[in-house]
Amino acid sequence: MNKHKNKLLIAGIILVACVLRTPLTGVGSLISQIRPELDLSHFLSGMITTIPLIAFAAASPFVGKLSGIFGAGKTLTLSLFVLTAGIVLRSMGGSAGFFPGTAVIGIGIAVGNVLLPSIIKSAFPDKVGLLTGIYTTCIAISAGVSSGISIPLSHSNNFGWRGSLSIWVLLTLPAIIIWLPLWNYRTNEPSAGGQVSLKVLLRSPAAWSVTVYMGVQSLLFYSFVAWLPAILQSKGISPDSSGYYASLYQWAGIPASFAVPILAAGYKDQKLLSVIISVIYAAGLILVLVSGGHTGLLAGVLLCGFCTGACLSLAMCLIGLRTKNASQAASLSGISQSFGYALAAVSPTLLGGIYDSMESWTVPLLVLIAMTIVLLISGVQAGRNRTVC
Repeated sequence: MNKHKNKLLIAGIILVACVLRTPLTGVGSLISQIRPELDLSHFLSGMITTIPLIAFAAASPFVGKLSGIFGAGKTLTLSLFVLTAGIVLRSMGGSAGFFPGTAVIGIGIAVGNVLLPSIIKSAFPDKVGLLTGIYTTCIAISAGVSSGISIPLSHSNNFGWRGSLSIWVLLTLPAIIIWLPLWNYRTNEPSAGGQVSLKVLLRSPAAWSVTVYMGVQSLLFYSFVAWLPAILQSKGISPDSSGYYASLYQWAGIPASFAVPILAAGYKDQKLLSVIISVIYAAGLILVLVSGGHTGLLAGVLLCGFCTGACLSLAMCLIGLRTKNASQAASLSGISQSFGYALAAVSPTLLGGIYDSMESWTVPLLVLIAMTIVLLISGVQAGRNRTVC
């Protein structure tokens, strides 16, 4: 591949990374506006986050096969059109379009989630850690912007929550423009011996450990994104301030998003790294649970945000480190994100249902703290120096 196409590919990876969370992370800050207009319970509000995760889980296993048939360039470009359509339908389609639009957004994002690790493994096999760090950092930055500006945007120029959520087409359209010249791009196809079947993956301890780690980090992230503003408001934080806290949560992950994949790729195994991240995550959640003042809550949110960036970037990096080629990376990415997001999908709705029945965030937070133990165990197993086959 020539240098010009390499530069275009890196730009395309960065722009896709910027739309993998922005259409979703601003929703949590806007729940207080969305719920009364659509007359949603906390349970149904949790479905706003759960539906994209179900879409991720349903679509992810097919992405690798579609990419193999049509090529990564065509598959990813078409997914950006789908994502744009979903954003418009959710925001402009009235009440009847809100949940279907949310599902379409999830399908569009799923393709980028699965293919970016595979594309990096194929085009830049010696720079997996660096480029994973760059694109997960872009995810964290854009997600932080989304969380932070959603409420101010909704209050300006009569945008409302619909206008605030529709603004992200301004990112999907440039991404489409970059990927159109890459329409015919294909990842390097391995020999038959380098491919891996679903049956082999399902029997691979390494594949399962990466899958569980991906699922638990997703569960923690999407639960926190969905309910952090509500949790903070229950502790006396104003709606506007809770939106800024949610933005800080996203921004706190930026240093870890960049540094962790580089650190991970520099060692033969990543067991110690996963232990450190899990312990810090638990400490942050405990602070959010027990703190009643701004200082303790801010510290807890920042620690959790740091670990969110660390976990996502490590999970994505592990997909490249535990596989031998782009085909295996796409297969592992698809299966890990399918099973992983299926696990994560139940959490926001479940936690919302628990809150509806108890009118307290104590038990939901205890559930999340318990999940950091699973995160630690799966991270140690996923961090072992081995491949899926």
